[in-house]
Amino acid sequence: MTKPELLAPAGDLTRMKYAFAYGADAVYAGQPAFSLRSRENGFKNLDDLAEGIAYAHARGKKFYLTSNVIARNTKVEPFQKALLAALELKPDALIVADAGFVGWLRKVSPETEIHLSVQANTTNYLTAQFWHDLGVRRIILSRELRLSEILEIKERVPGLELEVFVHGAVCMAMSGRCMLSNWVTHRDANQGACDNSCRMPYRLYANEGPQCDGYREHEGNFSLQRTDRPELDPVALDEDTWGTYFMSSRDLCALDVVPELVRGGLDSFKIEGRTRSVYYLSQVVRAYRMAIDACASALRADGPCTVDCVPAESRRAISCVDGRGFMPGFLRGPLPQNYESTHVNAEGGCVCAQVLGCDMQAGGFRVNVKNPFSPGDSIELMTPSGMHPCEVKGMLNFRGEHADRLNPGTEGLVLVPDDVLQNTENAEFAFLVRMDTAKS
Repeated sequence: MTKPELLAPAGDLTRMKYAFAYGADAVYAGQPAFSLRSRENGFKNLDDLAEGIAYAHARGKKFYLTSNVIARNTKVEPFQKALLAALELKPDALIVADAGFVGWLRKVSPETEIHLSVQANTTNYLTAQFWHDLGVRRIILSRELRLSEILEIKERVPGLELEVFVHGAVCMAMSGRCMLSNWVTHRDANQGACDNSCRMPYRLYANEGPQCDGYREHEGNFSLQRTDRPELDPVALDEDTWGTYFMSSRDLCALDVVPELVRGGLDSFKIEGRTRSVYYLSQVVRAYRMAIDACASALRADGPCTVDCVPAESRRAISCVDGRGFMPGFLRGPLPQNYESTHVNAEGGCVCAQVLGCDMQAGGFRVNVKNPFSPGDSIELMTPSGMHPCEVKGMLNFRGEHADRLNPGTEGLVLVPDDVLQNTENAEFAFLVRMDTAKS
């Protein structure tokens, strides 16, 4: 059995480094101007890409370049020029969605490894075989597939690598091919300009009619009922103080499905989130690294590879990050998307500070404070090697003065016992995590 690849998002060079530190085997990053996250892409130019690719290869890791816009005529030639320049940097693969560009790349650069983007909506084994015959090495399967469908494609097209999403945000559209942003703000999601219209809060108003000026704000709870299917349950619309959300799905979390995906021989497990924080990325990568390793180890030992193999520490790591609530996606059934929650605070703890470095002489960590904390709080030091209890002996604020509390947005020094400083590896990728309460 070959252990599946853990593939993490790299929104910029910093996120890429954290992803590798916490166990990713490979990252995917957006090509400047020609990926679906082009507006937030931290890889601004070829120099950034070259630095990222060199960093990955120096550590035996892989760097995939996401070039997955679906181009219109005016973008064809600029896109071709940009692709040829990017190929000179030797990324490990190009992630492409446009069928025309797949064909063009096979002609001009047949040695280039091509991964077919989820934007191509591959949902069956016949389509998978078609792309494989054209020279595509790997297909990123549509998020809408059930586990049984994924495993059937793997069985019927055994020579093709398959990549599946295991964690992150889920669009309300078919694999992200959404027109909502275009309709609302004239920004085309498939041209890399999505404004996340489905995530935004809305207000419901009653039109007061042609004889009245303006609109009347709706009061109270409400639901949507299909008038043509009265036997169906109404859909409750979730409303909080910010607005009404009826297209913002819960996030995908496939931890419980990892054992079956490992047993099924899937090649790559993909985490979504190129714009997420380094703390979120580190915790999620860490969670799936532990889960994949545990399941692969069980299989190698000829033991049962079941949901019991997923470490409790993986679940704890996921509980330490904010999200929209979690669901298993389409992997577990025909009606998986859930719109009941728009935001769920971290339950297992929250990041209180990002470690910037060690000050051995002063006896502490230099930190950037994310959430307030004080001496006496239950703190753990999170590093790529694991979670470690960390007594806070004292604090110095950014002026070097002793303080009882460090506040968000400031820098300071957290004083800790000598053994914590001496035994900490990869301190430049560490965090201080408050475990006693959720994010305030």
